[in-house]
Amino acid sequence: MKIPKKLVISILMLVLVLCGSTLWLYLKFEPSRHFRSADIPVLASPSSVPEAKANEGVNPNAGLSGTDGRPEAGGLGGNEGNAQNEGAVKKAAGSFNILLLATDARAAEASRTDVLMLVHVNPKNGSVHLLSIPRDTRVRLPGIGLTKINHAHAMAEARGKSAHAGTEAAIQAVSNLCGCSINYYVKTDFAGFEHFVDTIGGIDIELDSPVRLTYHHLTLPAGNQHWDGQTALRFVRERKSLPDGDNARQQNQALVLKAIAQKLLVPDNLSRLPDLANQALKDFLDTNLTKSDMISLAWMAKNIEAADIGYTQFPGNSGKAYDPLVKTDLYYWMPDMAAWEQMSGEVLGD
Repeated sequence: MKIPKKLVISILMLVLVLCGSTLWLYLKFEPSRHFRSADIPVLASPSSVPEAKANEGVNPNAGLSGTDGRPEAGGLGGNEGNAQNEGAVKKAAGSFNILLLATDARAAEASRTDVLMLVHVNPKNGSVHLLSIPRDTRVRLPGIGLTKINHAHAMAEARGKSAHAGTEAAIQAVSNLCGCSINYYVKTDFAGFEHFVDTIGGIDIELDSPVRLTYHHLTLPAGNQHWDGQTALRFVRERKSLPDGDNARQQNQALVLKAIAQKLLVPDNLSRLPDLANQALKDFLDTNLTKSDMISLAWMAKNIEAADIGYTQFPGNSGKAYDPLVKTDLYYWMPDMAAWEQMSGEVLGD
């Protein structure tokens, strides 16, 4: 049977189009190609005075950009920064850092950052490491002194120098503490987080032990379960019932982030990634990630097992010290900068 010439040509054209589309998608979204080192922005670099010395009473020369727009590359000062982890920063030249911020936003009030998590991404080898920063970590803030790191966002927002002043201050504070550059950020509030979890169809979680939700008269059982956005939000906010308090809460937050990443990659959601990226941009209060960036990160995540995502809490210990904002002693997470110096290369390096 002779196949019509027009049919053969049509099939060949279809194959070429499909191959061309696949190649275009690969060149555009394949992570190591999409996130080229030369194109990765630097929103903040550590100030020239290491955080270790700042905690000894030296005021670092960090500051806000004072712009009216969202944080831009080089806009947060300190590009001369040679902070304590210069070696780790150099090792991580092919990688980038994303700062995740979740605020306890309330109407007509300056909001504090309830969640601070630095995500170190290496698109070349497909590795991800989560660094959880306790919200009570004691750091020196410009014009304030030694106080909690989550005050950076609230105080800068209250001053109202720009619409993004709070975000800028939080980014710079984390950069100074960790001694690394911050390249991207994602800021959301509780409502945005809850809605996004619902948009992706909820998340699947396995708990090793039951968790009592203090303010909701509910206990989440041990074992496998499916949560909607409201339950996920209540879980990541729970602290009082946990034996290890805020430390355990941070581990729970990392557990939920991993679950979200896994849910994004189920077949039903993979086909919806562009739409989900659009929804994420609506649910997030602010981010400098583009839709293409998000799709590329999802592409990378599809090859990562949850067990391969590293997790570290910023080292330190609980302590009590005077706070210049409230004029009384407060409980803090006292950062152990010597320990961080030793582990930073593994967490932030390639």
